[in-house]
Amino acid sequence: MDQFKIGPSIYEFKTLIEFIDQFNVSSMDTIFTEKFLYEKYMKDKVDCNFIFQDDYGLGEPSDIIIDKILKDIHGQQINRIIGIGGGTILDITKLLCIQDATSTNEIFEDKIPLVRDKGLILIPTTCGTGCEVTCVSVVDVTKRKTKIGKRIEANYADSAVLIEELLDNIPPKVFLYSSVDALIHALEIFVAPTGNPYNDVFCKEAIKIIIKRYKELVENGLEKRFDYLQEFLRASTFSGIALSNTVCGAVHGLAMHFGSVHHVPHGESTARFLMGVFNKYVELSPEGKLIEVSQIINEALGINADLKGSFLALEELINTLIPRKPLREYGVKEEDIEKYVDKVIESQQRLLINNFIELSKDDLISIYQNVY
Repeated sequence: MDQFKIGPSIYEFKTLIEFIDQFNVSSMDTIFTEKFLYEKYMKDKVDCNFIFQDDYGLGEPSDIIIDKILKDIHGQQINRIIGIGGGTILDITKLLCIQDATSTNEIFEDKIPLVRDKGLILIPTTCGTGCEVTCVSVVDVTKRKTKIGKRIEANYADSAVLIEELLDNIPPKVFLYSSVDALIHALEIFVAPTGNPYNDVFCKEAIKIIIKRYKELVENGLEKRFDYLQEFLRASTFSGIALSNTVCGAVHGLAMHFGSVHHVPHGESTARFLMGVFNKYVELSPEGKLIEVSQIINEALGINADLKGSFLALEELINTLIPRKPLREYGVKEEDIEKYVDKVIESQQRLLINNFIELSKDDLISIYQNVY
């Protein structure tokens, strides 16, 4: 039984032109990206075909957008497809590589062989999803009214490419909501019962990097983020490597449904549930891997707190950078919380079974109420 896997080869470049030259990007290749990224980084620099997500609809990846693109590219001769963008772009790019696919439903319901007939290169422009090194695509499946992740072993990229230049103008919110998602990946996977010592190495390093640099950003201002872009890119990829070997838990389970219903970006959604879930873990089972997480937090922050104190310090750190916003401000009604939880239990079992400890329906309702 395989316990640990790194799918793609990983490359680092300072600039996009270095990548273009080394990978011999040509007219046989297709880049899937957004128009603003094309205008800023690619225009007049590369001779290849382009597909722009803007032409199909922006926002989180949905089956409606994906189906339109699959229809348009069906039958085209594409040698390699290169995804350049945030998590939405990269998740969609993976699905565009499936041979003979004409709809998201075909892929998610296993109605066709899930094999790849194109080369696949993934280049992130945020520092959070880590999906450049995973084989999972998370899609808003409209008929189910929730987000669902699909793992397709064939969809590990041939190459994951980290290019510092592509983050040289990343807005504060995009930076924070993507990097906090990388932190959450690492935290959830580190304490997951399906974790392993190999994953632990990558999770620990990602947690240390992000918390340590968050502390410096609190002290010195968000403009300092540009000094640490390569570190945040690596931390995101470290978390992604762990994510490619197991799945997250209740934070993502709760966040994926909430984000789908209220059209909230993924990183923002996970940030809203992080401390609610981990505080519940501390309340119910203050032992084991939580103690190790506490020690990592203390080391990164330069403090010597007990278990509750270290998680409180983490909460205060994150709230300083990403001010707490109650769920009611997104339109969640208190009387509907049980319905939200029922939907999470129905649609996110794949994640809920990977919690640090088993959480009952009442526990999940309590978490919702605590962040309401």
